[in-house]
Amino acid sequence: MELFKIGFVTIRLVDIIDISVVTFLFYKLYELLRGSIAIRLLTALLSVFLFWKLVDLLDLVLLKSILDQFLGVGAIALIIIFAGEIRRFLLLLGKNTIIARAYQQIFTSANANDISFNGIVDAIDEIRREKLGALIVITGQNSLDAIKETGDRIGAKLSQRLLHSIFLKESPLHDGAVIIDRDEISAARCVLPLSSRSNIPAELGLRHRSALGISEQADALVIVVSEERNQISLVREGKLQRNVDLITLEGALREHYNPGTRKS
Repeated sequence: MELFKIGFVTIRLVDIIDISVVTFLFYKLYELLRGSIAIRLLTALLSVFLFWKLVDLLDLVLLKSILDQFLGVGAIALIIIFAGEIRRFLLLLGKNTIIARAYQQIFTSANANDISFNGIVDAIDEIRREKLGALIVITGQNSLDAIKETGDRIGAKLSQRLLHSIFLKESPLHDGAVIIDRDEISAARCVLPLSSRSNIPAELGLRHRSALGISEQADALVIVVSEERNQISLVREGKLQRNVDLITLEGALREHYNPGTRKS
């Protein structure tokens, strides 16, 4: 369907859709890579590609044949180098589809009221007041079975007392992350992947870097309690929210367990 013309160029409805989709994909890609080393590599690869197109237009046969071989191998190298980012990009697209949102609404909202938010909030408050550190990962749709295998299986019903006791300094389980599935503490002392982003504030330690790392790879909500600053932080979708209060924490938990209530 022809919409209008700009000189000799005809603009169709399909062209508008095409440009919109490509713009959206590039924006999401930039959003995922922003602040990481990967954005520099992507910029370098884009420069090589533009140079290759210029060589092709100038018909420099020898140079073009060399670049053809380089780009052929580079496509495989690109998949290997950006494996983590590709995974995050696909997860982001998958959970933002209409089907995924409908699935979350149907299968999570019915049980959202069964979760004891107060147990988690009260435990976090007690941990903060006692100036202890904590790293808690609350799973979403993505399975964290591989992460659980790095720690010790618990498989106990979630409770304030148990969650607090895990992070006591004399507890053998206090190092590492606790994984919570719905109303169960699944595992403790788990090792999380570290974020490779270069724009993380220098004063933040391994807990925050680990929280960002797992949130970049899965749709988990991560709670960090800093023993040095005595602050609570929330991490989700690779975004860090520092120094939150208990009301904000409870709201984030409700949104995570019941995505239909999340404000866009």
